[in-house]
Amino acid sequence: MTNIENIRTFKDLSEKHSTWIIKYCSENFDKPIFMIWYRDNSETEHILSYKNGGIFTSKTLVELRKKIQSEKNELFNSENINQWLENTKEMEMVESSTYDLISVINNLKENILDIKTTEGFADFISLFDDYINQDEKNNYLQKYIDNELIKKTWKYYYKFIFWPRFNDKEKFELWNRPKLEIDKIKLLTKFKDVVLKFENNMNRKPFANRVARRDENSPR
Repeated sequence: MTNIENIRTFKDLSEKHSTWIIKYCSENFDKPIFMIWYRDNSETEHILSYKNGGIFTSKTLVELRKKIQSEKNELFNSENINQWLENTKEMEMVESSTYDLISVINNLKENILDIKTTEGFADFISLFDDYINQDEKNNYLQKYIDNELIKKTWKYYYKFIFWPRFNDKEKFELWNRPKLEIDKIKLLTKFKDVVLKFENNMNRKPFANRVARRDENSPR
């Protein structure tokens, strides 16, 4: 973790408070949106959400801080996020990572499942997994990421890309790893379904009806 004396940038503060901004790009939205991923004091991973389970999002980085503050009574309380907000008042907010589902889906349409595409796929599934596990109310979503094709691709990424590259990057670059033999058309269909299930949970306020139709998916 970043020491207090080493804090110079927004990234440093994000590391210190275990709170990061995600830029989320989807073909279902006209523009990228932003959400917050954080670890609480028990090191459990979360997506900032409303008390009813709806995922908090912001249309811009400029409005993100103000929106959290104005809706704090409706959001799950997190000491890390509270301290992060307080200590970043004088800083320009920047995203820490980008989830580009547009590229993943477009590549799958073109029958491309290279390292970058597989990584983008797996990162999103892991993000969805964090959301499911942060609250028992979300358990009903588990079946979607437990789909055989989804799990096979996710496991392939960690077995043949993530861990080999992490353990020995130079060796990984020269390695002729096994190919992932999978029906990419069926995988694309399942993946798009999982993406919609995730996005249906964005910005649900208390007592609001769950978003069900694609044309209602844009953040409000």
